[in-house]
Amino acid sequence: MRCCKIMNQENKEIADILRREVKQLQSDRLIKLESERKLERRLMVGRQRIREVINQLVSEGLLIKYEGKGTYVTPIVKNKYINLICSPSIKLNDPFYNRMLMELTGYSAKNSVNMIPLTLETLENGDMISPVLMIGKFEEENLQKIKKIYPHIISFENYPNHDDFAQIYFDHFKIGMNAAKVLSGYGHKKVIHITGPGTYASALYRKNGFIRGARKNGIENVILESKMNFRGGYDLAERVANLVMFHKYTAIFAANDWMAIGLIQALRTKGIEVPDQVSVLSVDNIPLAGQFAPALTTYSLDANMMIAECFSLMDAVDNRMESNDVEEQKFHKRIILQPVLITRDTLKKREEQPHPGS
Repeated sequence: MRCCKIMNQENKEIADILRREVKQLQSDRLIKLESERKLERRLMVGRQRIREVINQLVSEGLLIKYEGKGTYVTPIVKNKYINLICSPSIKLNDPFYNRMLMELTGYSAKNSVNMIPLTLETLENGDMISPVLMIGKFEEENLQKIKKIYPHIISFENYPNHDDFAQIYFDHFKIGMNAAKVLSGYGHKKVIHITGPGTYASALYRKNGFIRGARKNGIENVILESKMNFRGGYDLAERVANLVMFHKYTAIFAANDWMAIGLIQALRTKGIEVPDQVSVLSVDNIPLAGQFAPALTTYSLDANMMIAECFSLMDAVDNRMESNDVEEQKFHKRIILQPVLITRDTLKKREEQPHPGS
């Protein structure tokens, strides 16, 4: 017990030092914290203790961890209001948007920012001086309604034909292209892509990117469409099994993790094991992805990074509002975020993969 108290006291001292340094670094921009290795050397403590202290400061809202990219100092948020509107096309059970909304709520609470939820029918109930955050894809008619009321807009989707508001997004087209390149690098030249309906912008972009990448890398491919959830993947198992067993397809690129998990479960009932007989690559890196057996190889789309960039832009709005220069008050910027490929157990080199029935 005495040892634990000493350890906790040492952690507290290190946390106090790092907390002071972080507060001095804080600004309205994302600033990367030095690496754990450098902190370990400078503070002359072990790596495990550094990680414990960083996790403590993350829980306090002073730091943000981005998987595969490092740890960043949380931006100072001056603007205390943000309007929030979600597209009617977003499904209540959509895992990516649900996770994003949870993270957004937590981030707002830690920074004492009041979120004002809006719908297309209640647009005029918001704080019109503060920016509006659009989540999901809006049709042009509805987008124009929002633009008419709010001069400062931040979108978490890509609108290629609009440069008059801020857009923060992952390039889903490039994710699809990169998936084809990665699978080709693992020796897979016959790949099945399971995707969602074209009404999902992210699924459509990933599919088109994959088709382009497949053509570029000499991959023969089949596109299968279903719902973007566990059941959607599960229901495709019969068709996928047929392609694997009789047409020698060796890999699957899934539009999201839930589809991948549903499909893997169903393939197992048909005697097809991942990755021994077919490899799987997916997108999202949901919490279950690393706990599922086999653990999913997937692209991590960090919702925290989108949110931190959003709050950083909120302060850019404040700075522009204080300027007398009309041009300075224009609020338009594109921030294209890069996903991180998390390599786990479901991806295997082609030469290591026995074909079913061989």
